[in-house]
Amino acid sequence: MSPTPMDRAAEMNLGLDEIPKQRYVCPEFAAREWGAMWSRVWLLAGLESDLAQAGEYFTFEIGSESILVVRLPDGSIGARYNVCMHRGNRLREPGRGRAGKFSCVYHGWQYGLDGTLLKATDAESFPQGLPTEKLSLRTVRCECWGGFVWINLDPNASALRDYLGVIPEHLEPYGFENWKLDSDMTIEVECNWKTSVDAFNEAYHVHATHPATLEFTDDVGTVYDCYARHTRMIFPEVIASPRHPGHGTVTAGIKENFLARVGVDVSSFRGGVADARSAFGNAIRSMGSGLGADFSQLNESQMCDDFHYTIFPNITLNIHSMFVWVFRHRPHPSDPNKMYFDFWNLLNTPNQDVKRPRHEARSAVKGGDLSHIPGGEILEEDMYNLPRIQSGMQSDAFESLHLGIQEVRIRHFHRVLMSYLDGGDGSF
Repeated sequence: MSPTPMDRAAEMNLGLDEIPKQRYVCPEFAAREWGAMWSRVWLLAGLESDLAQAGEYFTFEIGSESILVVRLPDGSIGARYNVCMHRGNRLREPGRGRAGKFSCVYHGWQYGLDGTLLKATDAESFPQGLPTEKLSLRTVRCECWGGFVWINLDPNASALRDYLGVIPEHLEPYGFENWKLDSDMTIEVECNWKTSVDAFNEAYHVHATHPATLEFTDDVGTVYDCYARHTRMIFPEVIASPRHPGHGTVTAGIKENFLARVGVDVSSFRGGVADARSAFGNAIRSMGSGLGADFSQLNESQMCDDFHYTIFPNITLNIHSMFVWVFRHRPHPSDPNKMYFDFWNLLNTPNQDVKRPRHEARSAVKGGDLSHIPGGEILEEDMYNLPRIQSGMQSDAFESLHLGIQEVRIRHFHRVLMSYLDGGDGSF
C-alpha cells in the first residue's frame, strides 16, 4: 500500500459560466437527473459491518427505489429491488434486520435471500404459470470497497473501482473497513440535494458561517483538487486563519480544542504553530497501538488536517486520523426542494468494542439537536443555512450561482453532472 498522494491535481479549465438556479428548483431537471445520472452511477448503499452474518440485510432508499442489500449464506453480498414481483408491495420497511427469507405480507409470496421465488400462495390458481426467472426479485449491481457497500442501478455499468478513479489510492491507507460506527442519523432538510453537497464543497463559507473555528482552522490556506469525477479539499487545522488576529500563534482555541484533548500539557507548552501541529499528531500516534489504529501511512498533514473528498454524486467525506464524518445527500423522491441528509461518524478504534448505534431520524426544520455529536454545533450552523438558501433560490431576483475560484469544486461537480445529463459518462 502506498501513502496518499499529496501532489496537486492538474488544473482544469472549467470556464466561468454561471450555474442556472433551475438545476436546484425545477422538477423537470430532477427528472432528468434520475433518468440520466442516478440510474447510472455507483451509490454508497451502506456499511459492510451491518451485514456481518448470513441473512442480515439493510435497505437503501434512493429516489423512488428501495434496494434490499443482503449477506448471503456463501458470504457474498447481494442486492435486489425491494419489491414483490406479484403486485408490487414493498417486502421490507426501511432499515436493518435479519431474515431467513423474505415474505410479502400482502399475499404471502416468499423469496430466498438470493431473491429466488420460493413459494406463491395457491400456485395452482395461476394458469399462466409462475416462471421463476420472471418472478424472482430483480438483481441490482453490488460491489464493496473501503468497508462500504455500493450499488448501481445500471446492469451494464463499469466496475466500481473504475468509477472511483483515484479514490482507493488516496484513501486505502486509512483502512476504513476496520473503523467503528459511532453515530447514525438521517436529517430531512428543506433544500435540494445539490444545495447540501455545495455547502461542504468549499471553505469560502467558513469565516461567515463558522466564525468561531477561525481560531484553529485556516480557511484561506485550503487547497482544492479536481479529478475525473471526484474532488478533494485539504482544510488545514491546528492553525489559525489569516482572518483571525491570532494567526501565526498557538491560540487558546488550538490549545483547548486540539492539544488538551489528546493529553498535551498546554500549561507548559511553549512552541509555535509547527510545534503544536507536531505535538498534536505525535500524541495521536502514541494512542494508536492501544486503539488498534494504524497511522503508519499517514503524514503530518493527515494527522492534523481535514482531508475532504466528494465522491460524485452525493458522498462527502471529512477525514481525520481518528474519525471520519460521512455525509450522504439523497434526493427527495418527488420534491426537488427537499432532501435527506445521512450522517455517519466512524471512529478509528478497531480494538474497541463500540456498540452499533440506533438510527435516528430528525428534521432540520424542527431544529434537530446535534449537540451530542463532537463538532455537532458546526453541523447545526450548516443545517441552519440550507433551507434559507433553497428559499432564496425561489426569488425572481435570483437567477444563477456566481462562483469564485474557491468554489471550483462546485463548478467541477456541475460539469460532471451535465456530462451525464448530456449522455456522457461523467468524464470531460
